[in-house]
Amino acid sequence: MTPPLLKFRYEYPPGEAHFLEAPTAEAAVLFLRRTYPHNPVDVLPTLREISRWPAFWKTVDAQGLVVPDNAKPRS
Repeated sequence: MTPPLLKFRYEYPPGEAHFLEAPTAEAAVLFLRRTYPHNPVDVLPTLREISRWPAFWKTVDAQGLVVPDNAKPRS
């Protein structure tokens, strides 16, 4: 059984919220560093773990890679 995924919120550009799901905070940081390689100092401070969110988000695996919607387990 896979561990539950954590939910995260970050902003980039400032004021524009984005959401993702990852097994650890480290995986979320890896994803953000890969997605925003030229400005992680602007993005990483906005990363927050959240308890729930809107219906739109990204799920990333332990390596910080995006998991397609059709591969996500149903909860």
